[in-house]
Amino acid sequence: MPYGPTSARTVPLPKGWGVIRKRILKRDGFVCTWIDGGMRCSVPATDVDHIGDPADHSEANLRSLCQPHHRRRSSAQGGRAAQAKKIPRKRRQEAHPGLL
Repeated sequence: MPYGPTSARTVPLPKGWGVIRKRILKRDGFVCTWIDGGMRCSVPATDVDHIGDPADHSEANLRSLCQPHHRRRSSAQGGRAAQAKKIPRKRRQEAHPGLL
């Protein structure tokens, strides 16, 4: 997905991303690297995912994923980020005045 005004990316992709993307897809045999239940997904890979830091574009931090698995991972990351921003609804429990 390109970085632009409608993108939800937090860090812009580097110049030459197309070349990096092709190199990672080729390295992984154009097959999704998602592992679920000990089995590797066998669907053709279309996306390149950052495993860790989104600003680190090194080969060790990139992997090939199929679109459904990339969407699933990105959605989970977004959900965790939104949850971290939420203000807790539970108030701190105060000691009962009769027990002071």
